Amino acid sequence: MAFFQYFTKNDMELIHEATVHVMEKTGVIFSYDPALKVLAKAGCKIEGQRVYFPPKLVEEQVAKAPSKFTLYARNPEKNVVIGGDNIAFVPFAGPPFVTDLDRGRRKSLLDDYINFVKLAQESKNIDINGGILVEPNDIPNDKRNMTRVYASIRYSDKPFMGGCLGRESARETIEMASMIFGSEKEMAQKPPFISILCSLSPLAYDDRMLGAIIEYAKAGMPQLISSLTMAGATGPVTLEGTQVVQNAEILAGITLSQLIREGTPVVFSGSSSNTAMRHGSLAVGSPEMAVSSIATAQMARFYGIPCRSGGAITDSKIVDAQAGFEAMMGQLTATLSGVNFVLHSAGIMETYMAASYEKFIIDDEICGMCKRIKRGQRVTPERLAIDLINEVGPGGEFLTQMHTFQNFRQEFYQPAMEERGIFENWQKQGSRPIEQVANEKWKTILKNFKDPCLSLSENNALKLYMNKK
Repeated sequence: MAFFQYFTKNDMELIHEATVHVMEKTGVIFSYDPALKVLAKAGCKIEGQRVYFPPKLVEEQVAKAPSKFTLYARNPEKNVVIGGDNIAFVPFAGPPFVTDLDRGRRKSLLDDYINFVKLAQESKNIDINGGILVEPNDIPNDKRNMTRVYASIRYSDKPFMGGCLGRESARETIEMASMIFGSEKEMAQKPPFISILCSLSPLAYDDRMLGAIIEYAKAGMPQLISSLTMAGATGPVTLEGTQVVQNAEILAGITLSQLIREGTPVVFSGSSSNTAMRHGSLAVGSPEMAVSSIATAQMARFYGIPCRSGGAITDSKIVDAQAGFEAMMGQLTATLSGVNFVLHSAGIMETYMAASYEKFIIDDEICGMCKRIKRGQRVTPERLAIDLINEVGPGGEFLTQMHTFQNFRQEFYQPAMEERGIFENWQKQGSRPIEQVANEKWKTILKNFKDPCLSLSENNALKLYMNKK
């Protein structure tokens, strides 16, 4: 399908020129000695922790990143291609709270993490699982990464997201994955997971993220090199200026990854948006976030790298009309602008602070709709149906035609929970709002969960590893 675009080729060239100028003249802070040594050896000027990047070095290294790669699932039927005209939906990452209609808002626990892994596993629309779905606040900090990785592998046979909070969490993820997916050398050829590594806006990376970037790059593991720049706070108030800051941060991380290991799969990952100036806080359910997604997709294609943006995101505190229209705006924008990897596709709310069980189900429906739109149309003589139109003629009807019976299931998106019946039937069924339907649905999914079991030996190996740490 054709992609929605804001910028001309000349616009993108101007953004790129401004980006490499900032990288060369202003620089980017890297607070991790091993990264500084790599960059100095490559020809960057280093002053303290500030790195000044030669434009030629940046362009040469970014060009080494692949334009497309595959994540290999425990179930080969669920392998996911990242890049090209493909789109992958991923639930959410990072919220310390969860909410549902029965218990309200509360701190998230390990049971919630496992529940969301199961919901994502059962979804026909979610492609990649795991990561920091929610914080398991009942697990000690030093055990959380292992616990999340184990749950992601144990309860799902889809590709998953790995740890991102430092070199140690990256090493744990690699070692645990190798117990299921083969040696590190084999995983470098068929990576089963991807991780998100984030800059510290404006124009900085801390030691945890840099340690993880290096560790994953050494192993050839795919990475989302990500920036969240807040227009008006950690970036210029103009969205073009914020794109320059985002661009510089992402290209700096990609340059490091390619210097560590040429050809490391990376995703150009932008989630920048504007500042809610009345409150001084991040706004994600805004049209500016949608504009940023479009710009991110265009700049990623400019560099020939897969791209990532946000999706069904909202600033709403409850599952209401605001949550619905903001989620669809973000998800549809990502779909139409050619984003390849949509993180926060289902369940996130409250500006990344909470995960909602009901919103997960509603957003999953949005994912299905967007995948239908993404599928596009093929204009062929058969699909134009000229003979059928001539046969039915003026004043006829198509409802009872065999052509309709043979094709409607493939042609039309079949909603899992959307209300399309007549008012009287809806009333007879209890006049339930969609969030109540979603409440019942997530409970049913968890009750009937089909366990994609690990072998006993694999399960024991992972548990033994965790017990020894």
